[in-house]
Amino acid sequence: MRRVSVILAALSALSLAGVAQPTEPPVPQLEVEVISVMRELQAAMFYAALAVYAPTPADQRLYCQQVVNLIEGEGGEHFVAEGLRRTPGMLNRLAAIHRAVPPDLPPMKRRAVALVLNNVRTFLELALEESLASLRKEDVEAGAVHMRKAFAFLFAAWGVEVETPYLGGMWLLLKHLGYQRPMPPGRGHP
Repeated sequence: MRRVSVILAALSALSLAGVAQPTEPPVPQLEVEVISVMRELQAAMFYAALAVYAPTPADQRLYCQQVVNLIEGEGGEHFVAEGLRRTPGMLNRLAAIHRAVPPDLPPMKRRAVALVLNNVRTFLELALEESLASLRKEDVEAGAVHMRKAFAFLFAAWGVEVETPYLGGMWLLLKHLGYQRPMPPGRGHP
């Protein structure tokens, strides 16, 4: 009896191996870039928050530099290679997203996407300015003031998932492009 069970189990495994398993369709490059910006934006917000509460100027500069690196990316004017993280930078990714917007997108949706991309780029540039200003400070409290502003600009770039009036950020871009939310439901946002 045991031998029959083993044979049946082996035949079942072999028959399943020969059946084509369903595969998920490939993720379009545009969606990959949008989600990459959102992940890097979330990381930048964490670093900005850490910079606000940094106990020493050295710690604060380390966190500020990570925000700068995430915004500018390798090759950026203020990029300093620290650690293993390499990125093209959120500003470069936004330019790639702008170039990759599908030409068949309805005109109103295309305009909305262009406006949101411009808002996000502007917020990132402002966050970059504040992060660079913080890097020039020797006093932790003075640097924290700039990093609070940087955090606010990063959060504005992040956007919110509501229908209230606001300028729009990455969540609105995700919605306009018709993509699903990249974070699991119920998971807290920064």
